[in-house]
Amino acid sequence: MTINTVAMAPAFSAGRLPYVVEPLQGEALDSWIEAYARQLIVTSREFLMFIGLPGAHLEHMLVKLLPEEAAVLTRRTGVEPEALRAMTLEPFDQITVTVRHTTRGLGSPPSWRRHKGSRYCPTCLAENGGRWQLSWRSPWTFACTQHAQLLVETCEGCGQRPHPAGRHPAGVTNPALCTMARDLARSSKGARLPCHTDLTTAVAQPIPADGEIIRAQHSVDTVIRGRTGRDRDPDQPHPSLDELFFLAWRGLATLHDDNLPIPQTASGLLEEAGGHTLALLTGLSNETATDVAVGTATAMTVLERGHPHSDAVLRWIADSHLRKDGSMEVLLKFNSWRTSCSPATVTRALTVIDSRLRIIDRLRFATTSPTPQPPAAHPELIERRAAAIPATLWPSWSMRLMPHQIGGPRGAKVAEFRAGLSTLLLMVRSTSRVYRDALALLGDTVSPSFVKSMITRLDRQYLTPLLAALTQLADSLDEHGSPIDYQRRRSLADIRLAIDRPAYLQLAAQNRWRTPTELSLDALDQYLRAMWIGTLTHTDHRLNDLRFRADPAVRAFLFDQAAGHLQRLGIDEPVTWEPPPEWVSGIPWPGTEPADISAEEFRRTAARHRKITDVADSLGIGIEHARLYVELASTIPTVQRKTLGTPRGPRTTAPDAAILHDLYVTQGLSLRGMSKATGSSVEVLKAALREAGIAIRRPRERASRGCRLDGDWLYDQYAVKCRGFAEIAEEVEMGVRTIRRIARTCGFPIRRHDGVPRDFIETTRGLDLPPAVYQAFCGRNAVQRVSNVSLLLDHSTIPEVAAACGIRVSDLQRQMAVVEKSTGIRLLDTSARPRLTAEGRQLLHDARPVVERYTRLYADNPGATSAVHGRSPRTAAPAPDILRDLYLEQGFSLHKLRDITGASITVLKQALSSAGIEIRRQGHRPGYAYRIDRDWLYEQYVLQHRTFTDIADEIGVVSTTVLNIARRHNIPIRSAVGVPRDFAATTQGLVIPPVVYRAFSGWKSVGRLKKISLLLDHHALETAAEAANVRPSELKRIAAIIEKDTGIPILQTVKPPRLTAAGRTLLQQVMPVLHRYDAVAGSTSAP
Repeated sequence: MTINTVAMAPAFSAGRLPYVVEPLQGEALDSWIEAYARQLIVTSREFLMFIGLPGAHLEHMLVKLLPEEAAVLTRRTGVEPEALRAMTLEPFDQITVTVRHTTRGLGSPPSWRRHKGSRYCPTCLAENGGRWQLSWRSPWTFACTQHAQLLVETCEGCGQRPHPAGRHPAGVTNPALCTMARDLARSSKGARLPCHTDLTTAVAQPIPADGEIIRAQHSVDTVIRGRTGRDRDPDQPHPSLDELFFLAWRGLATLHDDNLPIPQTASGLLEEAGGHTLALLTGLSNETATDVAVGTATAMTVLERGHPHSDAVLRWIADSHLRKDGSMEVLLKFNSWRTSCSPATVTRALTVIDSRLRIIDRLRFATTSPTPQPPAAHPELIERRAAAIPATLWPSWSMRLMPHQIGGPRGAKVAEFRAGLSTLLLMVRSTSRVYRDALALLGDTVSPSFVKSMITRLDRQYLTPLLAALTQLADSLDEHGSPIDYQRRRSLADIRLAIDRPAYLQLAAQNRWRTPTELSLDALDQYLRAMWIGTLTHTDHRLNDLRFRADPAVRAFLFDQAAGHLQRLGIDEPVTWEPPPEWVSGIPWPGTEPADISAEEFRRTAARHRKITDVADSLGIGIEHARLYVELASTIPTVQRKTLGTPRGPRTTAPDAAILHDLYVTQGLSLRGMSKATGSSVEVLKAALREAGIAIRRPRERASRGCRLDGDWLYDQYAVKCRGFAEIAEEVEMGVRTIRRIARTCGFPIRRHDGVPRDFIETTRGLDLPPAVYQAFCGRNAVQRVSNVSLLLDHSTIPEVAAACGIRVSDLQRQMAVVEKSTGIRLLDTSARPRLTAEGRQLLHDARPVVERYTRLYADNPGATSAVHGRSPRTAAPAPDILRDLYLEQGFSLHKLRDITGASITVLKQALSSAGIEIRRQGHRPGYAYRIDRDWLYEQYVLQHRTFTDIADEIGVVSTTVLNIARRHNIPIRSAVGVPRDFAATTQGLVIPPVVYRAFSGWKSVGRLKKISLLLDHHALETAAEAANVRPSELKRIAAIIEKDTGIPILQTVKPPRLTAAGRTLLQQVMPVLHRYDAVAGSTSAP
């Protein structure tokens, strides 16, 4: 019965109501007002009208309570305004909900998805008389910590999310009964009536009271209380809800990643939540309490560093999300982690994805260091670091960071590699994304492409230690700095910096050294400049030799010169400085630690060996490491100088001018060759040549012998007779390059193709041949080509000539085109019926004697033609009767004949033509179409899925023949590969259904079926994949292949995927064949 409160209103005063209903701890405002109205046996709307709030709505009051509404409620009920506001959602604005202050409605919450109504705990409703908690409205509340069970999402009667406020026409609400409308059509009677399902009878999912989900709910409640200011502990840090939501969402998404196994912690959470498979969430998904519970517990596992599986779960989530997907780089995905997660979580995630980032990003994020973080170094910090390092990395650090494989005897690319290391040092924690910015600070010593290729080609085993060392070194430089301003020195590089030449000459005289040349002094200037500026990118061999072979006195002199230059400029800095090795720890050096090399052992090795390569090999270090170590030690002599005044043996006298002219000019001997012939030293011979007025050739310049060759003779041999330079050079006993240079000097056109065969002149001796014949016999296989084309004189059509030659018509036409191109003479007139032109007939007539001579030469000596080209002699063809039996009677192909007789196919074709045997077209086997029964071929190819190659081997023909026969019999040709070639022999005696043949078709079918057959022993796809040592996605791919080949569904489409009945029957039929293959594999030792 509903009481008319309007009529009763004058009977009550405007003061406090005589009947008081106290709100419960944590109760929502609409639940309290609804309970108050029930006690007065009125609706909530009538109650609000009675106390003086006629236009108020419970939904709006729950979101935000206006001051006048709060004043009325306080005056009539006695509840303080602060307590009333705590019963609304306003304190949780921008924390768990989003309040629209103008309309007093709810927008999309910061986390999860907005839902109408409320979750509920049936036990709580039963115990407190149908009173609803405010926290149930929060999307972060998923479990009842008092009763250890998940909250229920919807009413079991109507399927909607209920709330305590009743519908207006329905009258007074009943405790714990659903107030939502029935799921009926609008026109139905009773459609506006409430559902009235007892919510206390709903079945909630129990969870362990001491489990991870309950712990996660307590943690979330603590975070929310800390954000709202109630019971806040400022000394206790808490994770943000944004980070918690991000990790929870990513954890739920990773549960559906088939490429990664689910960790034990996540599996345990699923079991706690009831063991149900969670649906894949999207941006518009309705997250249930189970979803939020599992996701939040997973996120809390990651954020609790004391949890034993914290790092494993984080790696699982990061491995799934932070992988390259198509064109989307890992770094782009990582930006979402940077905006949502705390620096500690970002640091841990960076450690996980270290190997997936680009090398430059590994330096920028410092992922190889103990404290990786997004790049945040200010450009001024990078500029200060650039001023603290040389453009070419310090010698000791170059020794530590440079692998031994870098560099060579001339030091090529070594200086550039050291410059690249300095560039990489500037990229640590830098906000710049390209090497170009770092190189600009160092003076652009190398190109950006070189730095990128240098680090990309580095051996993988050295890459991570190198990046880790550079990161620690850069951090230490930023902290401690450097006593040298290399940027200032680089800016002063234009100032003339050279050694004091008089002082060095005095030093050389004191040590009784030879007087230095101007080139030696220039090398000293370069060395001084590199030492002072810290930039060494010049790879001059004199400078590299000086770095290794400079006397300790020379190094001390250069050091004093550099110190004096600093003093003159008024710069108070040491000449050189290097960071101490203690700045980098716990890293295996890619190169060599200088302290590990014994100075005494290095001194003995350098005294024992003359070459730097021998010194480096003896010590087991790189060549550049030897140079760098000498520079660091600076007191180790690496060369024994011969002082002036050392007595020498008597010099030998030089021959007279006539002998010198004959040896050097006429015979063209080199200075070393003359020294061996005469016993005189090279210096004595040079002096004698100058006295005789003979010009000395430049190094590596050969003597010109053009005067010994007549230009007309060379033109006749090369241009007219088309001989090669090698053959001419062999005849005149000169070098091939010399002959080519003389021909170019004379202006002869140099042809690009080969000349006539090397035995052509000897074979055609006595024949008067026109130039066109020489041109026709140019190039490889010219004799055979002209021999084939010359048969046009004996036959009227091209097909007849091709049949006589045993080649295809297209091959003959190609050979004719080659002859026409080399001679410039058109052979056939194709205006009407193809026939020989007059010029072509004359050319072939002129070439016929040459062909006949070669034919007799081959008949007398079958290996002669091979000897022309430097090959082993050819195997002679068998007798004509043997050829006739093998080729005609037994029907062997030319390839089979070659394997049986050992003769080449060309020799066999010539022998068949000589014996008058017609050569069959390629792939043609006469008579075989009638010797193969169509039904048998259909059974072997279509039913048993054998391949044409396998069938052809069985009946002794080629696969092309079987293919042609199948097409002639209208047998459908499949596009897939058939069963393995040993399938028939392996399955001999077994009765096999046709579907099993189709299952075994294709590449690697046996291994594929062995893996998928494990589903017979394992019910779950994951366990079968683990037993097969593959991923579950691989088993799904195998099942799809078998389904395509056989047309039988293997896996069910529902989750979790299992074998279908038809798929199980197929695998059971396959097992006998697999047992045969296992037996064959076990009986042989060969794989």
